[in-house]
Amino acid sequence: MLFKKFGFSGESDFFKNLGDGVGKGLFILCAAIGTVLLTIGGAFAGNYVFSTNWQATTGFWQCLWLILVNPNSALISGGVLFLLGATGTYKDQDRQNKNMLELGLANEQLSDTKNALNSAQEELQESKSRIIGLHGELVQTWLKGMSKFLELDSNSRVTIYYEHDEEFYLLERYSKNPTYSKVHRQKFPLNQGVISKSWEHGSHIENECPHSSSNEDYINYLIDTYGYKQEKIESLTMKSCRYYAKAIIDADVHTGVIVFEGTEINFLENDLKQKIDDYCRDHQGQLSKFVRDSLLFDKEVNIKREGKSMSVEVDILQMMEA
Repeated sequence: MLFKKFGFSGESDFFKNLGDGVGKGLFILCAAIGTVLLTIGGAFAGNYVFSTNWQATTGFWQCLWLILVNPNSALISGGVLFLLGATGTYKDQDRQNKNMLELGLANEQLSDTKNALNSAQEELQESKSRIIGLHGELVQTWLKGMSKFLELDSNSRVTIYYEHDEEFYLLERYSKNPTYSKVHRQKFPLNQGVISKSWEHGSHIENECPHSSSNEDYINYLIDTYGYKQEKIESLTMKSCRYYAKAIIDADVHTGVIVFEGTEINFLENDLKQKIDDYCRDHQGQLSKFVRDSLLFDKEVNIKREGKSMSVEVDILQMMEA
């Protein structure tokens, strides 16, 4: 253990720390010793006559000892040490004050940088929010135009979902009925419901579900067919009985789903399914772009995709501290 701690290859910082401590306290020590020597010299100098003691001293070492150890020498050496210690302590304090001022300025600059960074980050977030809002309005307007073209009434609605990390996210939805347009959930499981079946098979049509007026049959059908829980079915704002969903495909990859649903049994009559197929085929590029843009804009999806929640501010501060 001793050989590991000391020597040229040792790991101990004992002597380094000891040297640093002595160096930092050297001037204070000089001032303290000087004070003691001045006190002792002053106490004995009044009645002390150097010449008398010098005449009584013989031999080199006794003469040297007398020169070094006497009240007059104590006064002289004490004064020198005290002045040295006081001057060094003053300069040390002056350097410390300068270092503190420099640190204060550095902290102010860091604070200004943080404030500027926060402002820039807030502006960036506001810009992102505006872009996301405009994108949502664009998709909403597109859904509204499609609903008018397909002549969907207030008992129906259309919703676009996109997939990320084994979950569906609601992009936008539209209905002439404001109650059905409201969004109550943002995420949905990948393995449940009409969305899941259309995601797996490219499309899915539901035209056998009982009307919600026959409450027990309606609930049992959704439980048996789609695996829904009863409390979830009962909490639905829109109790649809007819669905037609199509996968949104981008470069042969399923990226999302568009779902058409209605609360009435006659929802899919008058060749509505064929009209939806034609419209979605003609506008497949727009649907794919809506989904791609949503993956870029959606904050929660971006965080999950990057696998982190660290802000730009934290990154920069860590680099500054390195």
